[in-house]
Amino acid sequence: MLNNKLAQIMSTDEKKFIDLSRENSFTNEVIIVDGQARSGKNMVAILLTTMARVEKMRLNSQMDNIPRFFGLGKMTEDAAIIALKTELDENIYYNSISRDVNFRLSDYTGVLKQGKRWLYIKRLFQGADDDAIKRIKKENPIFQEMTHDGIQYINLYFKVLGDRLKFIHVLRHPVNNIFEQNNRDFGTRIGKDPRELQLTFKWKKDVIPLMAVGYEELWIKGSPLEKLVVIVDAMFRKNIASIQSLSELQKKQILLLSFDHFVKNPKQDLLRLEEFIGQTFGSQCSRILRRENCPREVPADQIKERYEVIHSCIKGSYKELFEKMIEDYDQTITELVL
Repeated sequence: MLNNKLAQIMSTDEKKFIDLSRENSFTNEVIIVDGQARSGKNMVAILLTTMARVEKMRLNSQMDNIPRFFGLGKMTEDAAIIALKTELDENIYYNSISRDVNFRLSDYTGVLKQGKRWLYIKRLFQGADDDAIKRIKKENPIFQEMTHDGIQYINLYFKVLGDRLKFIHVLRHPVNNIFEQNNRDFGTRIGKDPRELQLTFKWKKDVIPLMAVGYEELWIKGSPLEKLVVIVDAMFRKNIASIQSLSELQKKQILLLSFDHFVKNPKQDLLRLEEFIGQTFGSQCSRILRRENCPREVPADQIKERYEVIHSCIKGSYKELFEKMIEDYDQTITELVL
């Protein structure tokens, strides 16, 4: 009864004039490490945690989903901006008291995989509320979040964070991306496995991942491996289109990395990261590099062998899509990154 009365008080027209606002946000810098699934962004994010002020990496699905809801017209811009601001503020505060941080031993987002492992154990015993706010202001930590293909929504992230944002987009050769995703059975699990959290939509009688918009029939008809060719190609093209649309001012807040180059010769990219973030890597950086087998000797013919395996298992339009993607990637990575 009360809810009905409140609904009557606020008309539809009045609701339209409500401009959501949040003026009480933290002012900390925020790093977003972005890329396709299995692109190698985990390793980059964990290495960053060895920097004195950089926080442990978080993987929050709402940081992925909210921009997509906005992009689909399911949320207004002010709602998307405030939702992201609130999500970030909550997690900055939670990090400061080790609330909702991950203590699973094997998880990449877990505390024990990070550069400052004992810091989050210490925070369990520190004061919360006003004490935590004082620590945040004094220590000025750099918050770190991870997204998937978030570069497509870069303008929204800029509206949320402005000059607080430092955005790192990690690219990986599509052959390696597809190969690694196939090893994780992504082509079979999407839309079926409850642990696979990709956004999906109904297309006729089928469930399609949002990543395959515009490729619906190819997705439906494809084998699990062919489905991966479809979505890796779709995300590659949309990500590159977003990168190419960046203004010169925006480019100053965005760093592009090639994972394939990084793992073979990390020194150059580590220096680029230090310059970009404005922090130096700590003593734990060497430990994490060793754990990640970096630098590593990658067989010269690895991509060729994986290419041939994938190429032999796909057909028709999927072959054409795959071949064109590899050609375009090789050209793009040279122009944009190397």
